[in-house]
Amino acid sequence: MLLPIDGKPLILHTLERALEARSVDRVIVATDDERIREAVSAADCEAVMTSKNHRSGSDRIAEVAEKLPEGSVIANVQGDEPTISPQTIDRAVQALLEDDTADMSTSFEPIESLGELLNGNNVKVVVGGQGYALHFSRSPMPWPREASLRYGGDPNQAIREEPELLSNYRKHTGLYVYRRDYLLKFTNLPQTRLEQYEMLEQLRALENGARIKVVESAGHSIGVDTRDDFFRVKDLIETGVDFRPARQSDMERVAAVHVESWQRSFAGIAPADFLNGMSVEKRLEVYSQRQCEEEYAMIVADHPTAGIIGFVDFGTPKLPGNFDAQIFSFYFLPGYQRKGLGSRLFRRCVERMAIDGVCSLCLDSLEVSPYRTFYDKMGGKVVARDAHKLGDESFETVIYGWDDISKI
Repeated sequence: MLLPIDGKPLILHTLERALEARSVDRVIVATDDERIREAVSAADCEAVMTSKNHRSGSDRIAEVAEKLPEGSVIANVQGDEPTISPQTIDRAVQALLEDDTADMSTSFEPIESLGELLNGNNVKVVVGGQGYALHFSRSPMPWPREASLRYGGDPNQAIREEPELLSNYRKHTGLYVYRRDYLLKFTNLPQTRLEQYEMLEQLRALENGARIKVVESAGHSIGVDTRDDFFRVKDLIETGVDFRPARQSDMERVAAVHVESWQRSFAGIAPADFLNGMSVEKRLEVYSQRQCEEEYAMIVADHPTAGIIGFVDFGTPKLPGNFDAQIFSFYFLPGYQRKGLGSRLFRRCVERMAIDGVCSLCLDSLEVSPYRTFYDKMGGKVVARDAHKLGDESFETVIYGWDDISKI
């Protein structure tokens, strides 16, 4: 909560998003940590100290809610959601106000990749036809039975082959809106078996018959559950660019970035017939083949208006040498180069590798490439030389290596 992003603690970014919601007229940070209270107070905002013995976030805000006026509607925004949309808060509040039969409301985002679906930090919600939650789980729900049978009973393979199946899945975003009376009642209920098993407090509400209205979020929000999440949020807030794992729906745009980057950056260097012969279709074939490899991954740089402006992909080395991983492609559109985005993307790539146990990496570059200085800047050392054909011409290449990526 106190890690700095753009010059101020993470918790203050979340607080500012909440203050921007039109339906909110008071924002209170409920905490049991004096350091957080001090940081919030220093920003001239309101913080209340609470007990250290609460079992959940809802229990903590209930302590504060007891002192609020009867009839209050209370939105519980997780402190680690610094990119939550104020419009999402408004949607959830409005949904509860418009439905007298609902005890509480919450929100979801579409799931857009198999990695998101399988990540246990991403809670999935199943919503019925009337817009109420049927179940929450860290496991993928619902099960694509017919589709999985087409691929030997493997649901993951079914989703890889038929990515449109992802439209059946929703990621719970962790925002709750309560009527005050229900919040106080809910937090006096004993923890239930399912809640304890999955560590999801909303299951306590469902097991006790609550009606939870579910609305779609106004935009993506990134909960900071891991170190990787923190740096993704930090990059997004400080640069406006989201460095995130690639989705299947990104591939055509990624291929277009690759082609445009080559054709504009290597004009006059690579043969014209080679550059003119590059195509999105050919690049998509390459990515399709690489995606079949177990260790393959891709991170994209997603601009809020321009879309994908750069990417890096990496996996099992194809180059000679004793390295754990290889970067295959690293490109930005020319208009977004020399803005510090490349070094951020490179470091996000390295951090992802480190999570997977990678200690060393390599990549190759044309000897005449204007971007070799970037790899020098990132600490790469030339460890070997080779050659590569572009069309009918042969070009000298250099192989860069990093023996210890923790030093990058």
